[in-house]
Amino acid sequence: MIWSSSERFSHCDTKAAQEQLTQVGVSCILDDSAHGILHHPIESLHQKIAVVDGTHAFVGGIDMLIELNGDYDRWDTHFHHFSSPLRGTEEDRTPHNWHDAHAIIEGPAVGDVELNFRQRWNAVIQRHEWDNQLLVPVHPLPPPVESTSLVQVARTIPAHTYSFAPENGIQDIAELYANALSNAQHFVYMENQYFWTHAFYGVDRPRLGTDSPDMERNIRELAAALQRGATVAIVLPDHPNVARAFTDAGLARLREEAPEAAAQGRIQVFCLAASLEVEGEEDYRPIYVHAKVTIVDDVWSTVGSANLNNRGMREDTEMNVATLNPELARGLRVLLWAEHLELTGEESMLTVARHLGRQRQRLSVDERAAGILQSLQKTLGDPLVGLRLMIERAEDNLRRFKAKQPLVGHLLPYLTSEEAKQQGLNFHEEHGWVEVPQ
Repeated sequence: MIWSSSERFSHCDTKAAQEQLTQVGVSCILDDSAHGILHHPIESLHQKIAVVDGTHAFVGGIDMLIELNGDYDRWDTHFHHFSSPLRGTEEDRTPHNWHDAHAIIEGPAVGDVELNFRQRWNAVIQRHEWDNQLLVPVHPLPPPVESTSLVQVARTIPAHTYSFAPENGIQDIAELYANALSNAQHFVYMENQYFWTHAFYGVDRPRLGTDSPDMERNIRELAAALQRGATVAIVLPDHPNVARAFTDAGLARLREEAPEAAAQGRIQVFCLAASLEVEGEEDYRPIYVHAKVTIVDDVWSTVGSANLNNRGMREDTEMNVATLNPELARGLRVLLWAEHLELTGEESMLTVARHLGRQRQRLSVDERAAGILQSLQKTLGDPLVGLRLMIERAEDNLRRFKAKQPLVGHLLPYLTSEEAKQQGLNFHEEHGWVEVPQ
């Protein structure tokens, strides 16, 4: 099921993809549910989900595509190498790096992901009055699995998009965030592509966008947590594809809502980058942050497709999975921070991720992965201690960037346009400050 996006805004040739899949025997339809006068032209059917044999589901932020221009390949490795033959294109160049996150689900919760797919698929078939043999039948739920996680699958369904949804759509993910943030006591960690309080309609001026009530609520809940003494850390892209000024405005709003926390350094924002010596001079590229991850108090975590903006909360079709499991939440945060700081080898990162997710691997490999995770938790397990390491690394890398020296790990401070200019950096609204546009 492929989103039939507008050619004007599309990142790929959806009709060609449908034809190629059909030719090799895949049942493939284009979902045109976002077409029509009741929909904004950039409304996105944004879920990135898969269900295998009714027993395993995948939910997260990763699109299966390389963009039409050959850049921004969604596949990347933990270390986000500046240049890698594994990610080379036909033009003999490496696409920009891509940081993302996806979850694998087992057990009865897989049934919720499959229900969502079945509802969407069947709604398109019935609306077009296609052959009923194309309808996906109901499947029995997979058997329970031994787990310490409480799992919740949530989605956003825009109004006027699918026949199965209420008239005003479904805003489960917005509720998920608001409830989780309202319970935050000590620490909130977020990775996201955007941080908007206003809707973007093609003009990069926040005051021209309408308010997003869901993001207003998220800002208020984050501010309330900060006022309770919590710390908030956010990782964002230096160069979002659109509306960087909207993210800057969202961060300014959060700092205005919690000025004491901002003054005390309890609001920390980072971006990611890679470097490489090219023709005798250090070159830098931003790493595109596309992950949609939030971790609260190392107890609750969510991974999915929903961005922190009006679209992710209300106006696009999205899916997130949330878990209540301290071991998983802390392990996920430690893995992400170890990746950003480059504290362990790339192959080790993969085995530790498999260990954390209780996926099968050789006993000797799993035991070694458990040891690596235990070591990382000694360094990063306390979020405030780990955050100090992140801040120090980001500030040191900013110094290295200015001195044209190689970065250590990937962390840099996220600088608003005003902050970048104050630092004497060459800021461009469309490109941020890390990469000089060619």
